[in-house]
Amino acid sequence: MSAHHSANEEHSGHTHDNVAALRSLSRRRLWQVFGLSGGFMLLEFAFGLATRSLAVLADAGHMLGDVAAISIALIASSFATKAATSEKTYGYYRAEILASSFNTLCMLGMCGFILYEAYRRLSEHVEVPGVPLIVIGIIGATTNLISMRILGADAKESLNTKAAYLEVLSDMLAALGVVVAGIIIQLTHWILIDSIVSFLIALALIPRTWNVLMECVHVLMEGTPDRIKLDELRKSVLKVDGVLNVHDLHVWTITSGLDALSGHVLVREETDGQRILNDIAECCQHDFNINHTTIQVEIAACEQKCD
Repeated sequence: MSAHHSANEEHSGHTHDNVAALRSLSRRRLWQVFGLSGGFMLLEFAFGLATRSLAVLADAGHMLGDVAAISIALIASSFATKAATSEKTYGYYRAEILASSFNTLCMLGMCGFILYEAYRRLSEHVEVPGVPLIVIGIIGATTNLISMRILGADAKESLNTKAAYLEVLSDMLAALGVVVAGIIIQLTHWILIDSIVSFLIALALIPRTWNVLMECVHVLMEGTPDRIKLDELRKSVLKVDGVLNVHDLHVWTITSGLDALSGHVLVREETDGQRILNDIAECCQHDFNINHTTIQVEIAACEQKCD
């Protein structure tokens, strides 16, 4: 025989409320960045058309990709706050992870395109004006630094926001590269620096973007969160008075900031099962920041009789 208990339902409710509050704050900040990026994109398009600078227009196209990525992050964040249903018992939290995966895949594709374009332009003589690059690069770097400050705190808590943060970071690096390239072109007329800077920017972005994609895949595969050491967690549960054994222990991430645990514990027959559940829930919350726990309690004497 075994008894099924769901532990820490009250804590779980508070956790979902906290995650919802975090998502609401993330959306406000994403909207702020959307406004900054969208406004700069329009300015860049106008500036590029006025100066006939293909480089500036190309960067405006890159900004368009950033605005699209932030839009996806906003849509996903809105979906994540929708209430759970009988068909989707965890709600739409995973929408954030799916959006993050899509964004990082787009980033890798963009890096590949930049590398190809930089290589292609090494064999072509394309006139690139220096002054427009410097001016638009400075404006772009300033805009993206502001956006990075807005998203910085949330990027540590949400993969969805982290993916958007990487988009802004990539554009900030690109803007700095544009400034450097513009200065060198203006002083030396060395056109190849434009391709070289673009190549270096793409190479610098690939490893970091790949790491975020692997984080998303790890969550979708319901892998144990990196911050959780399963052996240490098992030892902590075994220290709870009355627990004889722990098995079928699983920890996974529902979405950024919301981890869940399930497992079976074997306890002595005379032990208070509810007290053990409360102790385990408190241990998981206090020591490992896991608030969503589901534990199945198995009575040792019953197990022996069954054998």
